[in-house]
Amino acid sequence: MKLKELENLIQSGVDNGAFPGATFAIVFKDQIYTGCVGNKALYPIVEPNDVDTIYDMASVTKVMATSSCILKLIELGKIRLFTKVSDVIPEFIHKDLTVWNLVTHTTGLVECVPNHANIKDSAEIWEKVMNAEKPFETNKEIKYSDLNFILLGEIVKRVSGKPLDQFVKDEIFDKIEMFDTCFNPQDIERCAPTEERNDLVVQGIVRGKVHDETAYTLGGVSGHAGLFSTAKDTAKFIQMILNDGMYNGTQVFPKCIIDMMYTPLVKQQVGLSVLPLQRSVGWIIKDYNPASGDLVSNETIQHTGFTGTNIWIDRVNEVGFCLLSNRVHPTRKNLKHMELRPKVANYLIANLESIKEEIKNAN
Repeated sequence: MKLKELENLIQSGVDNGAFPGATFAIVFKDQIYTGCVGNKALYPIVEPNDVDTIYDMASVTKVMATSSCILKLIELGKIRLFTKVSDVIPEFIHKDLTVWNLVTHTTGLVECVPNHANIKDSAEIWEKVMNAEKPFETNKEIKYSDLNFILLGEIVKRVSGKPLDQFVKDEIFDKIEMFDTCFNPQDIERCAPTEERNDLVVQGIVRGKVHDETAYTLGGVSGHAGLFSTAKDTAKFIQMILNDGMYNGTQVFPKCIIDMMYTPLVKQQVGLSVLPLQRSVGWIIKDYNPASGDLVSNETIQHTGFTGTNIWIDRVNEVGFCLLSNRVHPTRKNLKHMELRPKVANYLIANLESIKEEIKNAN
């Protein structure tokens, strides 16, 4: 049974210490399969995992929430990719940067807020973002920066008139029936704990609060991190994209917006590799050494999260996948998940028809 072998491969991540546990979803246009392995918590006590565990999505927030909101604002005629950031946020010092630069990570801004783990005051965070250093030249390289998406989250708030968490709920998540997906979840016991922090802001294991230190100080809602979700909800989001913006009879996005997710905006060559680094509106398109493996089609969008989450959606093979874990529990000193992710994706694509038939028969 190929499906069982796939589950065994994910279970090997638990056995090898890549993560305490994980939930996953295999998604087709017309069916979804979810499963789980391991435990959702190891400390202070062991707690078994289940498919309804809520995970800290970390940087997957950037695409599921923030990029989706930016695309919605483009659809509504509120902004365009070449809107200047300072036209929306006048206090931002870099007057040449655009929304296009933010979504493609071509601003040249620093990777993160300096000393963010020890900043207690959100006003200090905003001051550093508004006056951020730009050590790299704009439009020369893809340089990943959390600040890009912190700024995008603020743009969503100022243009829509609603905080990011409310706008994405109203315009996207509720329409996809993603009722377990939110910022600042209330059902703490369902949340998988993340890392043990011992800094000036937090002491102890973080649970039900965002793991990212900057987002934590910003109150749990930020464009770069803070979203929590389940494999079931993430699967619905993937299914909407596979169906060109349609979910359960509701057109969440027009097809032209879904097309934008798959359209490269920037490319950067990596040595002799045929596949460059490439990005669309926030999404990574299959590139050199992708987390989505070697066998997905070149029309695959993807993103990963620091806590141990990842999502990819292959338009040609008409399949999507998410693997949600808390690999940072109880410490971030573990990178074994990075090798496992593409292996799982390779096995799924190599055995796609058999797995799809098994899921169909199981349903």
